[in-house]
Amino acid sequence: MMVDQAGTFPKILTERLRLRQFEPKDDAGLHACIGDANLVRYWDFSACKNIQETRSWVRMLAKTTSPDESIAWAVAEKDSDNCIGMVNYHHREPLNRRLEIGYILRSEWHGRGLMSEAVQAVMSHCLGKLNTHRIAAVIHPHNAPSIRLVTRLGFTCEGGPLRDYWRVGNNYMSPMLYSFIAN
Repeated sequence: MMVDQAGTFPKILTERLRLRQFEPKDDAGLHACIGDANLVRYWDFSACKNIQETRSWVRMLAKTTSPDESIAWAVAEKDSDNCIGMVNYHHREPLNRRLEIGYILRSEWHGRGLMSEAVQAVMSHCLGKLNTHRIAAVIHPHNAPSIRLVTRLGFTCEGGPLRDYWRVGNNYMSPMLYSFIAN
């Protein structure tokens, strides 16, 4: 993994991916993720109804450049630079040296280990550059692929379900808490 700190936004290169700041050209790629009701069924918001909603997300995610709070990276295929997903950290508490991560990948890219590669790179960034001690992932208990991913990366289930933790539309979800604690 290589981190390019030339600008203010940390760009991360892995073997197959480029994690970079969101750009307007990422609308379609991100919409293939957050506009897909099946992909966001375990998220804390409903799928975007149209590309205009997703464009608002892209503009908002492009502005999260303060490492004191949160950063969202566009996950881009290294050769084409096309957006195929998103990985972020949020709810960062520097004093307590903790934060939460989130991630999503277009369904046609599943099963190749790409999200594991992206999340591992972001974890390395957070542990090394941000001096993070605790990384949490709040995951719906039926999201087996996400649970497998974080478990492979060293996270353990610490509790849950967190009853009615997320409100999506008129319904509530009760996710589980998984955490990685640095040595």
